Amino acid sequence: MLVEMRMGDGSGLAAADLHRWLRQDPRMRQHAEVSLRSSRPDLPTMGSWDVVDVVLGQGIAALNLALSYAAWRATRPAAPAVTLTVDGRSVTVSGRCDDAAVRRIVELLGTGPDGTARPESGSTDDMEPA
Repeated sequence: MLVEMRMGDGSGLAAADLHRWLRQDPRMRQHAEVSLRSSRPDLPTMGSWDVVDVVLGQGIAALNLALSYAAWRATRPAAPAVTLTVDGRSVTVSGRCDDAAVRRIVELLGTGPDGTARPESGSTDDMEPA
């Protein structure tokens, strides 16, 4: 599963910081591939990366991503809004990343609280189309 994490500040600094954070998390290194890219591949980036792509290999990795992202956000009170997109469905997290935000991320990633895949519920209450 490919998860696109797009930064709302456009500077690329937050994306590089999140990319570094996720790559240093042992749980993420074990079950995911993390890369950094520009949302505008048609333009020269000049080091301005604003999207973190995460490829998850199994359901538990989705839960690890949600928890690692929440930990990153908790240590950065001025973190920009981040939009996570999976298969055309998105959720944007801004401000504090509380339990409700983590649940929204886990729902977007299609896993239950124990990290196992859930059947599609069809509910997109807190999600916006990409």
